[in-house]
Amino acid sequence: MPARVWKVLVILPEGSDDLSRIATQARILAVDTPNDNSVSADWGQYRVSVDAIENATGLDLLSKLPLDVQARLEAQVDKGPTR
Repeated sequence: MPARVWKVLVILPEGSDDLSRIATQARILAVDTPNDNSVSADWGQYRVSVDAIENATGLDLLSKLPLDVQARLEAQVDKGPTR
């Protein structure tokens, strides 16, 4: 059983040409939680950057984006609403 569970969500409003809109309109939500009974229902406290998940897993997420956009989005920690 893994010690941690993580998810990365790229949230875009409806529209077309997603690649051009992702740099300005995307909400990137990365969550990393322990995989045990200590997890709080307040999942917002587990928000991290995509960079943190990449460092922990060795994966290269969002790799299809232009490098400048990828670097900026992956460094952010979401501060948006959780409800």
